[in-house]
Amino acid sequence: MNGSAIEALAPLIAAFSTMYLVAVGHSIVEKSGILNLAIDGAFFFSTGVSVYLAVTLYNGLTFLGITYPVTTILAILLTGVFTAVLGAFMAWVLTSLPISHGALGLSLQFVGYGLGIMMGYPIRQSVGSIEPYALPYNAITYTTLLISSIIAGVLVYVFLEKTPLGASIKACGENPHAASALGVNVLKTRLVAGILGFYIIGVGAALNPLAWQRYWDIKSYILGYGWFAFTIALAGGRNPIYLIPLSFAFGGLLEYSIEIMVILKVSADVAKLIPFIGALSVMVIYGATELRRIFASPSSLGKVYYKEEKTV
Repeated sequence: MNGSAIEALAPLIAAFSTMYLVAVGHSIVEKSGILNLAIDGAFFFSTGVSVYLAVTLYNGLTFLGITYPVTTILAILLTGVFTAVLGAFMAWVLTSLPISHGALGLSLQFVGYGLGIMMGYPIRQSVGSIEPYALPYNAITYTTLLISSIIAGVLVYVFLEKTPLGASIKACGENPHAASALGVNVLKTRLVAGILGFYIIGVGAALNPLAWQRYWDIKSYILGYGWFAFTIALAGGRNPIYLIPLSFAFGGLLEYSIEIMVILKVSADVAKLIPFIGALSVMVIYGATELRRIFASPSSLGKVYYKEEKTV
């Protein structure tokens, strides 16, 4: 595939990489038994942080000889660190205290929206367009992005399926009390899952403004991209390999909604619904077919784990 073809497909590649990495990170978290209803807030928080860091590092590191696009790459990678803090907090609270996964997750979702606005909005006002701070729009950048995303997913698959720590994460998701009885430190294991999963979510979401959309808007939290990643992870059984085609499909629906509108000759409002109709269809198919059994969620997903319960 030549350079011009890659550039033509760059939006799809960026959409895929964004959705895929967020879905993979979300899958790690939920494999440990933590129901991650904070995913959309974490997604938007990461976009705000990434924009803030991209501009701040660009302005602050030039005198050290570190210039664009290295500053943008650093911003993407560092965004994951900030988002990982949310994951660590969520994993610690839900493992140490008898708190509802749903209540904490939804609370963190709205915290993420607020923090994302606090980080991104002042920067957006000061610089106007963030295009100069986004990744270079060329074949090399997007080829590297595509390959790196798939490699990251394969490495996560190997980590979960072939390593003792990955087995411990899955054991905590199936039955944390049994895992603890077998010597697994549930808290430490879930902290690893929360930190690693949210780090990958942060990196993936940072690609949204810095590689895919190439802009940031205060109202982008209403787009629900995090929930699309949630759907991808659910329908793919939280398996990084199965998430690849689903991420391409949803990335295509999100990126090419206008083209679909023209082909189907529907109104713009209807075209905007197409990705959501796709997500709803996937959820219905998942719930009404054998996929629900084949790609079953971890047995203890979303259940309160509290050590004192073992003495009751």
